[in-house]
Amino acid sequence: MNRRLSDRAVACLVILAGLALYVPFAGTYGLWDPWETHYAEVARQMTSRGDYISLWWPGSPRDPDVFWSKPVLSFWLMSLTMRLFGIGLPGNPAGEMALGQRAEWAARLPFCLAGVVGIYGVYLLASRLVSRRAGLVSAAVVATAPMYSLVARQAMTDMAFVGPMALALALGALALYPTEEPEPDLPRRGRGWRSWPHHPLFYGTLIFFAVSVIPQLIVNSVQLRLDVPWGGRVFVLYGVVPMIPYVIGFAAVVILAARLRRRGPLYLILAAILCGLSVLAKGLAGLGLPVIVFAMFLLFGGGWARARQARLGLGLLAATLAFAVVAVPWHHAMLIRYGAPFWNELFGDNHWRRMMIGRHGDRGSFEYFLRELGYGLWPWVALAPAALGWAALRARRGAGQDEIRKEAALRLGAIWFVSAYALVSVSMTKFHHYVLPAIPGLAIVIGAFVDDLLARRAVRTAAVTAVIGLPLLLLVTLGLADAPHAAEKFLWLFSYDYIQSPLGRAWPAALDFRGALVLFAVLFAVGTVLLAVPRARRAAVWTLPLAAVAFTYFVLDDVMPKVAPYWSQKGPIAAYYRLRRSPDERLIAYMLYWRGETFYTSNEIYDGPMDERTVFDQEGADDRLKAWLQRHRGRRLFFLFERYQQARIREDLPPEARASFRVMDELNNKFSLAQADL
Repeated sequence: MNRRLSDRAVACLVILAGLALYVPFAGTYGLWDPWETHYAEVARQMTSRGDYISLWWPGSPRDPDVFWSKPVLSFWLMSLTMRLFGIGLPGNPAGEMALGQRAEWAARLPFCLAGVVGIYGVYLLASRLVSRRAGLVSAAVVATAPMYSLVARQAMTDMAFVGPMALALALGALALYPTEEPEPDLPRRGRGWRSWPHHPLFYGTLIFFAVSVIPQLIVNSVQLRLDVPWGGRVFVLYGVVPMIPYVIGFAAVVILAARLRRRGPLYLILAAILCGLSVLAKGLAGLGLPVIVFAMFLLFGGGWARARQARLGLGLLAATLAFAVVAVPWHHAMLIRYGAPFWNELFGDNHWRRMMIGRHGDRGSFEYFLRELGYGLWPWVALAPAALGWAALRARRGAGQDEIRKEAALRLGAIWFVSAYALVSVSMTKFHHYVLPAIPGLAIVIGAFVDDLLARRAVRTAAVTAVIGLPLLLLVTLGLADAPHAAEKFLWLFSYDYIQSPLGRAWPAALDFRGALVLFAVLFAVGTVLLAVPRARRAAVWTLPLAAVAFTYFVLDDVMPKVAPYWSQKGPIAAYYRLRRSPDERLIAYMLYWRGETFYTSNEIYDGPMDERTVFDQEGADDRLKAWLQRHRGRRLFFLFERYQQARIREDLPPEARASFRVMDELNNKFSLAQADL
């Protein structure tokens, strides 16, 4: 591997490559129901209200006004980008979410960036502990795995959890296994107890910590208040009072960090901050999963002896405090504002019940995620079995520090994959994308495996890899290309439409991606075979990643934009705003509970008194709609509905208005827009 570029330069290139892979065209197609539009509406409510503590989902007849099933980080990030793009603000014009593309850019951009954070974490671990080549291959694997890349392009909470978690685990590994032996002390400035590490890592840690903590302490101090009855009077307790312990904790972390003398403890503090952010993104999994992975690594991966030698005690204390100061204040503010109902909803229903009892979603046993990993890792799935087998059977080839670090990276990656897979497998509630946290660990194993094949020129191992992997690649390819609609399995890696339509939705006849999928499968099969040909290994090193990158561009920037008009409600709702002459020409959402009808109308359909809302859903919807229509005679109205409901809506119209009923937009093969004159 060419060493003319510095490690820092290569790391920057990896980050830029990730941005170039995910960001272009991310906002050029509509948001997917139900998760993207649901979460984006919560962020829009935050932006419009200016309330950065509470989470709101008002108006739906099936849901409460508050949204407590997820923590706050994703909504903070989306609200920030909405403000940067100038949308969702009070007084903005109706239809701004459906007209133009700013809404999609604002919703998805934070998660593209979180995906790049995870890519960098994988590269950092593999390049520092194995080799630069292993780091680049590992980064390519995780960046181009379809499940990872597709979720990175979705306004979902999962990438805001997995990206920081991946970097946290990488930094934890670097804290145990420094690249220099013995690890040198950091230069210091000042004298005695007033001294501090004079190093970019120290200053960067403090800046990152401050950015993660200070804004939320300010928000909680300003926006939080509690009325406390005392002695027959009511006193106002402002948020600054309950935030005092976190201010003290912040100062304590800074003081402890100033006492540190090596990089390792600072890496631990950074890892703890990232875990705190993961908790704010997805809940307890943001702490539980990395702790489980690292605990298993310490117990079974040889890390315990290393931890005892690393002198991380003070850093561990500072890291624990840093995690608490990042993760706890928002939860504390919500408990003050809402009490036990918030706690029971977030942790009781959406943590304990999902894990132990089961909630809305799939059920399945340990093999549930195997099929999804096949699609989610395609086309790298050809290397995965051999890489995992190699990781399990490989014997250490030396006692030097380089070999110890390589062994540590390999074991951590394998334990990471197995632990994450096992954890989501024992959960009673299952969705396809739940296995996403396992993919970065497997990417590290595959990267180290390919690096080892090339370094040792292991022809037999490469041949075995091809013999095992090519039939598996063929099997998964057949699953993706056996029919024009089979490509829908890519959509199921991030959307749970398969819960509603287990056999798939009606697939547009114009969309057929089989030829391209077969071509990419052939390219990857050729690259896998070339690994076993000594004179063609250099070609294999280029063929595999470049084919995977080209495939990722194909999926993200060709398949997704072409499929989105049939899956997103953006098209028909945008048509409504273009066609209506005034806000009096209301949009009626009939028998819809997909969430896009809420976000893309900026909640207009729920505005006003209950009897004026234009959402007609659940039992008695037809009677309520007929009564509403009678009260609004003389208007032109628009109707948004699923296609099979068209005749039913027409029957609900007054007899004299039925002749005026016309479908105005039916490009979407699920949702239609119609108008009628009353």
